[in-house]
Amino acid sequence: MFITSKNAIVEAINKNIVISIEISDEKNSRNKDIISLATSKNIPIKYGSTNDAKYTTEKKSGIVAYIKDNQKNSLISVLSTALNNKKNPIVFILDGITDIHNYGAVIRNAHFFGIDAIIVPKNNSAPINEKVYEISSGAAYHIPILIETNLVNVVKYLKDNKFWVYYASEKGDSKLENMKFDCPMAVILGNEHNGVRSLLQKHADGSICIASPTGFDSLNVSAASAVIAYAYSTYKL
Repeated sequence: MFITSKNAIVEAINKNIVISIEISDEKNSRNKDIISLATSKNIPIKYGSTNDAKYTTEKKSGIVAYIKDNQKNSLISVLSTALNNKKNPIVFILDGITDIHNYGAVIRNAHFFGIDAIIVPKNNSAPINEKVYEISSGAAYHIPILIETNLVNVVKYLKDNKFWVYYASEKGDSKLENMKFDCPMAVILGNEHNGVRSLLQKHADGSICIASPTGFDSLNVSAASAVIAYAYSTYKL
């Protein structure tokens, strides 16, 4: 996988997941800074031509970084780590989020506010590709992202391990401002058209709504994730 966003490249270098870098514009001041940082980390750098196919990206930034991905495979180990690090961890489950811009934004919001992991389905989900890494502004390097075949089984496993599972809905039973984040928790976020699937709703412990002071009942999923994550980060036990 490669990325071209300069901010994301810097994050990847600092996270020690850059395999190599190729540069076509070494005179650019920002690229010079990246070259210096990469050199300090002993990352191989190749100077190439702008005619190379890999440089025909939308941003034409003149720099490409090849990276390791951040897809975690062990739900058990990630949850164990979260429970060991925090008394009351929280994870997001993304159900049917197929738009890469929303996907990347949710990852960015989740990391910013201290969400412990993101769980996505193997199918009916946006791919974890270079665009998602770039849209997340490098946050995708920092938060565990798990790809699971069956989200219902994930919900059951979470509940068996003392997590309370809620789904977000404009018709939710509990207002977010009244939520107590005083236990391990998972929040399921659905896509903007269909919401969370009824089968997942059936297995959840309850639902959360974000009350609108204007009566307007719609937030996109990335905005909703930020509001929920903020509420969690500011909750005082």
